[in-house]
Amino acid sequence: MYGLAPANYSIHGSPAGLAAIDKLFGIALYTPTFTGSPMVFGAFPSLHAGSAVMEALFMSHVFPRLTPLFAAYTLWLWWATMYLSHHYAVDLVGGSLLSGVIFHIVKSKFLPRQQPNKFLRWDYDFVEVGDDPAEKGYVSIESGTEDTDDWTVGSSSSVSSDSRSPIDESDSCWEGATLASHSDPEAQR
Repeated sequence: MYGLAPANYSIHGSPAGLAAIDKLFGIALYTPTFTGSPMVFGAFPSLHAGSAVMEALFMSHVFPRLTPLFAAYTLWLWWATMYLSHHYAVDLVGGSLLSGVIFHIVKSKFLPRQQPNKFLRWDYDFVEVGDDPAEKGYVSIESGTEDTDDWTVGSSSSVSSDSRSPIDESDSCWEGATLASHSDPEAQR
């Protein structure tokens, strides 16, 4: 049956296009490394593509105005891995998709939201984490509230339950009952 045969370790690894680098500089760096490697073939999904996409997405999130630079880096790395025969295009697509999905999950839950007209994150006045609820059709709870206590009228708030702190010293039933009140020896001084 296909796939159940014992592993064939007689196949030697190939430095592929990196052998040309060794030849160009007259050194033996990539050829002995890849020839002696137990990992003969490239992996699916490509970690080259996955790492490049993850780095580009994160750096684009941190520095939005430099997104074209990060995209160019990713495209250059994709081209290099295919040109040097280390991955097929499907390996790159698989690694990139996996990386993109994971980044967007993390971004929606943990990364700070971007603020317009700010070049760097440390220029932010405040930090909001996760996706904007308004983008999903939700309305902010604070959108209709004011800076008054009118919302407490009719509720079991301090007014209706008579649990307010005393305002007038003569009406106070708190005398001697708190840590900050004068004790008897202090009152005699």
